Amino acid sequence: MVIVSLLRAFKFALQNFWRNIWLSLVTIFILVLTLFSITLSSSLNLVAKEAISLVKDRVDVSVYFYATALDEDVKNVTSVLTNMPEVKDVDYITKEEALEFFKKKNENNPIIQQTLDVIGTNPLGPTLVVHAQNIEDFPAIMAVLDQPQYAKLIEDRDFEESQQVIGKLTTVTDKVREIGLFVSILFVLVAALVIFNTIRITIYTYREEIGIMKLVGASNWFIRAPFVLESIFYALISGLLTMVIIIPLVGLSAPFFNQLFLGYGFDVVRYFQLHFWSVFWLQTLVSIVLAVVSSMIAITRYLRV
Repeated sequence: MVIVSLLRAFKFALQNFWRNIWLSLVTIFILVLTLFSITLSSSLNLVAKEAISLVKDRVDVSVYFYATALDEDVKNVTSVLTNMPEVKDVDYITKEEALEFFKKKNENNPIIQQTLDVIGTNPLGPTLVVHAQNIEDFPAIMAVLDQPQYAKLIEDRDFEESQQVIGKLTTVTDKVREIGLFVSILFVLVAALVIFNTIRITIYTYREEIGIMKLVGASNWFIRAPFVLESIFYALISGLLTMVIIIPLVGLSAPFFNQLFLGYGFDVVRYFQLHFWSVFWLQTLVSIVLAVVSSMIAITRYLRV
């Protein structure tokens, strides 16, 4: 009996959907925009967080010693840093290696090459590249390097530049999240209002049929069910259409994001493939909840059963 009632409710829901096809299409369109805005803002936020995570993993501090620094002193600093629990590892670059790297980096700059020839000696000192366990550990490492016995040996270090990059990325991520949240809330409100009015109009259109159903003894659940199922139709169709739109967009944007993360091993298409079903079911759940809640409010207010 319950199955028969469900099938009949499903039939009435389809009839409501097709009889008000233009209204249904408008509702689906608004829902698609809502889901698309939520998915887009969430995806950009996830990509931004991934970017920050990748950058943090690659952050290190390069410590440049004076050319006059003795190897024994540099090795002593290396030993102190290596024994710190905050340090993952330390790469030691000799004067000669630093010079070769500098020449290779500026091989297309004749002025620098001529200057090195004129100097005749190696103007560079050894370098230490320090990798921390976590980016939060760098202040402790900097505190050690600021100690007088070590600071007098150090000519420069470049950790501040990495901090600026991470700071800028964090600021951009926060702005993306704020704008995305605002746009998503706006579309959610619009979608809820559209679904509410769609169900209200449907109820008004079928007011005579609803009256007859009540006269012949139809239960309140049986009268309400088609309108709830109709809202679920909107949600499911909208979720599918949103994914149909997003999939080619991911493919089109992949070259840009892959170029952006070049050298970091991040593939946006692969990332999306791994999270495809999570995104799909989350979208479907959001759209169903939004549609059902909006329709239930309309039913409670305008359907006197």
